[in-house]
Amino acid sequence: MESFTYTNMFATKGIEYILIISFFLVFIPFYNYLKEIEGPLFSLSNVRLPKGVFFDRTHTWAFLKSAGQVQVGIDDFLAALTGPVSIQLMKQNGEKVHRGEQLATLLSEEKSLKIYSPVSGTLRSTNKNILKTFSKRTHNDFTQNWLFDMEPAHWDMEKTMLILGEKAQQWIQQERARLRDVLAFAERKYDLSPQPVLLQEGGEITDHVLKSLPPEIWDEFQSEFIDAVRN
Repeated sequence: MESFTYTNMFATKGIEYILIISFFLVFIPFYNYLKEIEGPLFSLSNVRLPKGVFFDRTHTWAFLKSAGQVQVGIDDFLAALTGPVSIQLMKQNGEKVHRGEQLATLLSEEKSLKIYSPVSGTLRSTNKNILKTFSKRTHNDFTQNWLFDMEPAHWDMEKTMLILGEKAQQWIQQERARLRDVLAFAERKYDLSPQPVLLQEGGEITDHVLKSLPPEIWDEFQSEFIDAVRN
């Protein structure tokens, strides 16, 4: 008489359920990671200037929220120049800051750039996510890249000193030309013939151009490009 083998169907299903649960336990953290780095790379050819966002000439921005709070951040143009960097905050929540006062420092090894506040106010919260992902990838929603949320002190007056709408488009084109002049001057000043300012096809400055340049050029960029337009 042939032997009879009994297979417990429910035990087999149990193994399948365990495998499915294990898959989701691994997939969920991976999905959350993808959400953190979603969006396009910062690029000089695709600098975003959304409506309703006010831009400062030092390449920060301010956005008035419906609750009367103002978000401030660093614009795409500057992020596309530096490449991946870390951010060191110079101010903490609860502190008051004046327009033009240093908010943070961008750091890349021994190189650094000072970041100034576009408006005055009291800092209320910090975007922890942007500290992890800044200059690597950016969220598709421009205003999700805010650095500080603040309660403005002189919004009606200070917003007139910022750039909005069509004027922002004109300004960013002028900034491209000014950038070329500043980098070309710095290249000659420091005799960087082994490290030329590389151009993309069509004569555009390459993305992350500052990343490969020495600290002297970052200092020159700070003084002649950013600090030169502070007001």
